Amino acid sequence: RPLDTLPPLPANARAAEYLPYDELLARTSVYVTNGGYGGVQYALRYGVPIVATGGKEDKPEVGARVAWSGVGRRIRSEHPSPRALRGAVLAVLNEPRYRQAAGRIAAEMAAAPGFAGLADVVDALTTPAAATPKPRPANTITRSLKRCPSPSACWSTPTTRRPANR
Repeated sequence: RPLDTLPPLPANARAAEYLPYDELLARTSVYVTNGGYGGVQYALRYGVPIVATGGKEDKPEVGARVAWSGVGRRIRSEHPSPRALRGAVLAVLNEPRYRQAAGRIAAEMAAAPGFAGLADVVDALTTPAAATPKPRPANTITRSLKRCPSPSACWSTPTTRRPANR
């Protein structure tokens, strides 16, 4: 949304067309977002708990995963009321479990091999030895699935039920 279309902001709020996540998130207590995948990934990289809103594109899916994983709260509205937003932000700030869960995910992300690991997977899949699958180390998703009876019970998609808000 263009900045010139925003209503007047409170004195303690700022709006910008670009946010340098690497500079800001290291000093952020809670990340309030429309639920975009990229911003959520940056927040998790820094162990910042999240309040996610949003109802279009992938936003409901990302918000459902934020709530399900325990790294934050989801508000099921593109335009949450000030009361709902305040309640979610205060809950995330005052309940240590959200920061702890976000910190756990940040540690798992930091330990992941990234693109170097991807090259190893591609090499393994394109050699004759790839005919025999090798066990992969557990990652965030496989560990998380153990807590969930089924993906449809935990994730919101057009064909599955929505999880309860946490």
